[in-house]
Amino acid sequence: MKGYLLNTITVLFGSLIGVYVGKRISDQIKESVFNALGLITIFIGIKMALQGKDIIIIVLSVVLGTLAGALIGLEDNVSIVVDRVKSRYFPEDSNSQGFIVATTLFCVGSMTIIGSLKDGLYNDPTLIQTKSVMDGFASIILTARYGISVAFSALSVFVIQGGITILSKYLPLFSDRFIHNLDGVGGILILSIGFNLLNITTIKTLDLLPSIIILPVMLWLL
Repeated sequence: MKGYLLNTITVLFGSLIGVYVGKRISDQIKESVFNALGLITIFIGIKMALQGKDIIIIVLSVVLGTLAGALIGLEDNVSIVVDRVKSRYFPEDSNSQGFIVATTLFCVGSMTIIGSLKDGLYNDPTLIQTKSVMDGFASIILTARYGISVAFSALSVFVIQGGITILSKYLPLFSDRFIHNLDGVGGILILSIGFNLLNITTIKTLDLLPSIIILPVMLWLL
C-alpha cells in the first residue's frame, strides 16, 4: 500500500531533474519535446474519451461540472494560492500553470483510481509503479517548460492517490460502467491539457474538474 509514495517521489525527483535540465537545453529543443508531449497527451485523451459508454451522462457531467467550476472560480482561486506560496519561496518562478497541468495529468483517469484500489485492496502496486515511471518522465518535461510549480503536483498525487489507497477498504466497489465513463470524462480533461500544451487554445482545465464529482451523481440519477 505504498505505491502512492513512490509516485509522489518520482514526481518530485523528476521535477528536480527538470529544473536542472531546463536551464541547460535550448528553447528550440524544449519546444520540440514539449510539442511531442502535447501530441501524446491528445492521443491519450482521445483514447480515454472513447472508452465512455454513456454519452449523455458524460456530456451532462462535463457541462454541469464546468459550470460549477467556473462559478466558484476553481482554477483562478487555486492559481492565486499556488502563486502566493511560490512567490514566497520561489520568487523567480511564480507561474502556477505547471501545477495545474501536472495535477490534472497525474491525478485524473481510471489508472489513478484502479491502480490505487489494487494497491490498497490486493497489495498489488504494479499499475501504480508503471504510472510512477510515466509521471516521472512527464514531470521532467513539464518542469523544463513551466518551472518548479510542477513539483507542487506531488502533493496532489500524495493526497488523492494516497487517500484512495488508504480508504479503499471502506469505499464501495466501482462498477465497470463507472470506470468506463470516468475515462470518458477524464479523457476530455486530458484533451484540454493537450490543447493548452500545444497553444491551440486556452482552457481552464481545473474548472472542468468538478465533472469527476458530478459523474457518479448523473449515473445514480439516470
